[in-house]
Amino acid sequence: MSRLPLSDPPRNVRQRELANGDVRLWWEPSAAARKLGFGAVQLDAARLTWSVREAGRLNDELARAIRAGRRETRTMQGSRTIAALIDDYLKSRLFARKAAKTQDSYRKQLAIIARKWGEASVLDFSKPVMHQWYETLLEQTSEYTAIARLRHMSMLFAHAELIGWRPEGSNPCSKLKMSVPKGRRRVVTWAEFDALVQAARDLGLHSIETAIVLGMFQGQRQTDIRLATCGAFQRRRVQMHGWPEPRLVWTWQLTRSKRGNEGAMVIHHDAVPALEAALAAAKLRLYRQNGSVIREDEFAAAPLLADEGYGDASYAGPRAEFRFQTRWDKVRSSAVASAEAAGQHKFAAALAEIQYRDLRRSFGVHSRAGGASKDDAADVLGNSAATDQMLGDIYMAPSFETASRAVMAVHRPKTEDTQKKA
Repeated sequence: MSRLPLSDPPRNVRQRELANGDVRLWWEPSAAARKLGFGAVQLDAARLTWSVREAGRLNDELARAIRAGRRETRTMQGSRTIAALIDDYLKSRLFARKAAKTQDSYRKQLAIIARKWGEASVLDFSKPVMHQWYETLLEQTSEYTAIARLRHMSMLFAHAELIGWRPEGSNPCSKLKMSVPKGRRRVVTWAEFDALVQAARDLGLHSIETAIVLGMFQGQRQTDIRLATCGAFQRRRVQMHGWPEPRLVWTWQLTRSKRGNEGAMVIHHDAVPALEAALAAAKLRLYRQNGSVIREDEFAAAPLLADEGYGDASYAGPRAEFRFQTRWDKVRSSAVASAEAAGQHKFAAALAEIQYRDLRRSFGVHSRAGGASKDDAADVLGNSAATDQMLGDIYMAPSFETASRAVMAVHRPKTEDTQKKA
């Protein structure tokens, strides 16, 4: 016996009984309606009166759009719709304080939400509506995408409470019991690291070679490595606990792009050759550009890395991340091809699925394996990895001593049979 709630559903309304016994109710536009800017809208099987009324409103709006040849703009100045809420959030100080890369990511996610829910009133959302949307997203996308979409929606409703558009404690995205998938756990082996470095060297992409080395031995994010300046690296006399006297070492001082927290650490001895080569190349680029004596402040502000494929242009600017990823993909493909040519098919398959961000995770694993504590490793990573497995908003103040201990804890094996690794 059917448990569908509507015996005579309005035009364009669809209803389906799910495997768990719940009912999904939604308004489904035709292909012609989609061309006018309409998308599917989730309704609420627990609120049939509202759902029928909302379906009627959508059908009326669609009829007007068909007559006019375009969809009308309903979002008025001051109206409390999701589109207006997004606009208010993007103008807030909370959003302005986020890193540029995070802002760009948020804008893209919120644009998707605006296309889906932009015309809906902020007050019309309930937990059943959000639950049904989550179930729909699971059918249409991945678990990661579904969770990300709901988290951004939850962020918007939290903002709505702050500005008085929803009652306090009424966030319809809270406690939805979403299934959180396990995070990526890929660790780059030393054999894989060597293969990637050699591929970058063979291709003449020394910027990517340096980025791979700094990612593996220093544990920083791609953005912070890509945008590093020469002045961030200095040779200093450092006295570490357990050293009989100060040593002259390379150090790196940075402000992390994602969280804005300060960081400082020694450069791992295995990373020094690549760093010094990159600094020398940066100085040569400046000399070629100026043809004169290079000022100290000019060199300090110069980018450490430059894209060899774009006339030594730095990895900064609107397309920089894309260009960096393109070069990385080329290096990885070359490493895979070399492994295939050597008959190391299993090794090649493993190389093919490495992502650049895996180097940062690998640093943490290798550092811990070398004896670094969770606290020390987290000071290098610049997040709350020591106390919060989900890397929430709480992070620890970085410490030069503890961060440097974690860097120096990374040790390559003295001998390694790469064939066995393959």
